[in-house]
Amino acid sequence: MVQRYAISLGELVELPQIPHDIASRMQNVFCVEETHHYASNEAVKAYGLHLGIEMCINMFRSLHLYTLNMENTTLAILMNLGMIDESKNFSFFTKEDVRPIFCANRPKSYISRTKGWEDFPQGRWGDSRSASYGALSDHQFSRPRARDKKLEQEWVVPLKSVEDIQEKFKELCLGNLKSSPWSELDGLQPETKIINEQLVKINSKGFLTINSQPSVNAERSDSPTVGWGGPVGYVYQKAYLEFFCSKEKLDAVVEKCKALPSITYMSVNKGENWVSNTAQADVNAVTWGVFPAKEIIQPTIVDPASFKVWKDEAFETWSRSWANLYQEADPSKICFCTFSLKYWDLVFTSVYHNK
Repeated sequence: MVQRYAISLGELVELPQIPHDIASRMQNVFCVEETHHYASNEAVKAYGLHLGIEMCINMFRSLHLYTLNMENTTLAILMNLGMIDESKNFSFFTKEDVRPIFCANRPKSYISRTKGWEDFPQGRWGDSRSASYGALSDHQFSRPRARDKKLEQEWVVPLKSVEDIQEKFKELCLGNLKSSPWSELDGLQPETKIINEQLVKINSKGFLTINSQPSVNAERSDSPTVGWGGPVGYVYQKAYLEFFCSKEKLDAVVEKCKALPSITYMSVNKGENWVSNTAQADVNAVTWGVFPAKEIIQPTIVDPASFKVWKDEAFETWSRSWANLYQEADPSKICFCTFSLKYWDLVFTSVYHNK
């Protein structure tokens, strides 16, 4: 589907198979706001939808559509072709617009573990304790062969010390790596550039970060760095950080947080030892947006129940996604396993509630 001009059709038009009239019509809907250098993605998507419908009507006798995780476009095409009876209540029309932040970098795993859900959070997260996540299995750690190769190229290095492990996380935060055992995405989110220097310092001190977001206060929703949800809106974020650390470092952080009431934190280790200054039932919106003629949208939350589910996957990733890249007899694998058991026994998440 045509989603964005700059990274989609803007590259494809160079191919000889793309008709020139499509490129020409794309130019007519493409606009750039000089102050933001932002392509009007909504207009581009609308044209992509129109083009898809037009092609289905004029070129094809039968259809086989793949959603590619963009089911809204597929459904819109089918509805415009008159192939869906809107009077019927189909289960795939269920809207899901709120997710825990812990799955932000692993959407496929989240989909796999929630495939049995019949009701998804809408607008605001309710009582997540009633939602049953699927069991952790090999499926969550399976990857395309090309991704395995990328991880091997970037993450299989000689490991002789804790500093060697920290160095890989620092490289990731600087954008020097395009893969991560803890992420299904290609590279970092654009917003990470806002805080990447701070993240490097944090990792240098032995706090290995696997998820983060900067604070955002009333940025335009069409911002190329932190925007989402379409134009003419404003978006907000609380600063968020998720990392592994040793027991000693955890104790030091918790002690400092006692004097900082604007920070909430949760920590849990493999033995289910829970340390937190927030209640088990507390749910925290960490991303929200304000748009015309809509209620406030809260797409990302921090939820203790989901965090406890996520921690198993986070810990298992050390052995099943990173250590497994090494040969059994590789000395680095032996050192790696020793380090991971001794130092990275905890996964910790914190939220800063003030700008």
